[in-house]
Amino acid sequence: MIRHTVCWTLQADTDEGRAEAIEGMRSRLEPLVGVIPGLRSLVVRGDIRQVESNWHVVLVSEHDDAEALAAYQAHPEHVAVGPYVRSVVADKACVDYEF
Repeated sequence: MIRHTVCWTLQADTDEGRAEAIEGMRSRLEPLVGVIPGLRSLVVRGDIRQVESNWHVVLVSEHDDAEALAAYQAHPEHVAVGPYVRSVVADKACVDYEF
């Protein structure tokens, strides 16, 4: 199994703007479970804002193997979400690991 973790800083500078962006990301990405083969789970959650320097939002997904992760990243339904995510994100970091 591969766990794919992505953290983003959002462009929005208000709590309301961040909440809207997070919900937009969540509502577009979470439904991909059951659509993309090999994608076992996917959650998008916002930071609880206890520490100002934290990233604003995280995606954590689990995939059968490295090939399933690659297929997820290239899948047309996932690729279609990209323009929205890029429109609200300022910065990102990603880590993939086996477990």
